[in-house]
Amino acid sequence: MKNIYLTLVSILLLASCGQEPAAEMENKIKVGSVGFHIAFKVPNDSIQRMEVFLKTHQKFMRETHHVKGDMEPLVLTYAVLKAPELNNPLDPTSGETGNTLYGITEIYNGPEGAMAHMELGQQREQMFSELVALTNEYCISGILGAPVVGAMFDQ
Repeated sequence: MKNIYLTLVSILLLASCGQEPAAEMENKIKVGSVGFHIAFKVPNDSIQRMEVFLKTHQKFMRETHHVKGDMEPLVLTYAVLKAPELNNPLDPTSGETGNTLYGITEIYNGPEGAMAHMELGQQREQMFSELVALTNEYCISGILGAPVVGAMFDQ
């Protein structure tokens, strides 16, 4: 039975080798895609506020953004990163500073998707106001509406 399964898998892999559906190829990050990346440094005693915002933001993203098709905003990547800030980021044994680092990354096919995202976000006044407040208080870096200049797919 195991040999039959391996044979079938091998045939499927060989039959599809190098082939990718056109829709899948179109919805990949490539040079010319447009993205946002915001980094925050939040004191550990204040992370609950950031966690509440992130849950609200993720809900917004899931309710209003698309991951397939061609309807904007078509999000190619949405990721939230979280890690303790280390005294020396290259030495995990250096100890923690007492802050938590967050990064929010979003990438869209092009400027139309990025603009559609901003328009939808500003319609949620409470969420957008909280983003502005958190950014003013904790943002340490922001790359907003910037083109992707290097990617796995340079089309």
